Amino acid sequence: MPLDTIQDDFESGLKPLWMRAQSGDDTAYAQALHRIAHRLRGYFRRRMHSQPDDVEDLVQETLLALHVQRGTYDPTLPVSAWVLAIARHKLVDLWRRRGRRDN
Repeated sequence: MPLDTIQDDFESGLKPLWMRAQSGDDTAYAQALHRIAHRLRGYFRRRMHSQPDDVEDLVQETLLALHVQRGTYDPTLPVSAWVLAIARHKLVDLWRRRGRRDN
């Protein structure tokens, strides 16, 4: 399956959950975070070969940032793009703190 199709499938499943979560649906919020966490683990594993022990910490930091910053989400944009932008910032923050050694 092409990467664009996989991304579209992820977004099409996530967007309605996130929109319901933004409206106060706790169950949809938990489901959305579960999907996001699964995707983030893969994203961080691919980028952190030499630091696999930090993957789960980064996932949790990103989920916390999503929670804190959920009011900044623009519903006209894909949820996955917003999540990925926050995840990238968390990864860069880690690299800055530790120095980007053979990552």
